[in-house]
Amino acid sequence: MSKTITELGPREAEFISLIASWKNKIFTIKDAINFWGNSQIAIKKLSVLAKKGWLTRIERGKYLVIPLEAGPERKWSENPMLIASMLADPACIAYWSAIRFWNWTEQFPRIIYVQTTQRKNKSRKLVQGNQFEIVTVPRSKFFGYIKKWDGDVSFFVTDKEKTLIDCADDVKRSGGIEELAKAVKNAASTIDYLRLDEYALRFPNGAVMKRLGYLFEYLIPDLPHEAAHIFNSWKNRLSKGVSPIYPGGPKTGRINTRWRLLINVRI
Repeated sequence: MSKTITELGPREAEFISLIASWKNKIFTIKDAINFWGNSQIAIKKLSVLAKKGWLTRIERGKYLVIPLEAGPERKWSENPMLIASMLADPACIAYWSAIRFWNWTEQFPRIIYVQTTQRKNKSRKLVQGNQFEIVTVPRSKFFGYIKKWDGDVSFFVTDKEKTLIDCADDVKRSGGIEELAKAVKNAASTIDYLRLDEYALRFPNGAVMKRLGYLFEYLIPDLPHEAAHIFNSWKNRLSKGVSPIYPGGPKTGRINTRWRLLINVRI
C-alpha cells in the first residue's frame, strides 16, 4: 500500500516535520525520547513510523527521516557522505573513498571508508544499498582532515596530503598499489609537499615514507626542487629493515636498497 502524509497522526506529523527541518535529517533515539517524553512510547513510535515508510534506521539508535520528495512509494537515497559522517564520532571519509573524492581515480570504490578513533561493534554496515567500512585507528593516526560541503550537507574528509599518507599506510584500503600509484601521479602537481613532510614525520608507521618516497621518485621524473629535497631528507630517517611495497602480497621480489623496500608487485 502507498504511504502518504495523511497516514500520520498530528503528533507524528509534528515529529517528522521537526526532524525534517534539521539540516542533516538524522536523529538519535535520545532525540525521539526528548520529543515523546517517554522511552517506551518513543521506541514504539519509531517502529510505527519506520513501517509507514517515514524513517529508515542507519544503525542502532540512529535514524534518518525520509523526506516528502521521496513520493508516495517512499523511495529515497540519502547522500552517502552524510550517512558516513553519522556512523561514528569523530568520523572522516578516508582511504580509497578519499582518493575518489579528490578525483585521483576514475574508479568508484564499492566500499565507503570511514576513519574514526571510536570503537565500533561492527566495522561493516549496509545502509540504503551503500556498503560502509568503519576503520578505527589510534589517535596518533587521526589528523589531517577538512570540512567539505555538498549543498547544505557537511562532512569531513582527509585532506590531500593525509589521504596519501593513509593510503601508503593501508595499501589494501587504498584500492591496491595501482590505485595508490595513480593517486601519487595525479596528486603530484597539487599537493603541499611541506605538509606531506610534516604528516610523514608525525605518522607512526615508517613504511609510509618508504612507499611514498619510492613512488614519487619512480613515477614523477620532474619533481619540484622542494619535493626532491624533502624526499632526500627522508632517506636519512628511514625505519630499519625492509618493508614490502604491498603488504600482504608475495614475499618475493627485488629489493630497492635506496628506499629499503621489497618491490613484490608490478607497478
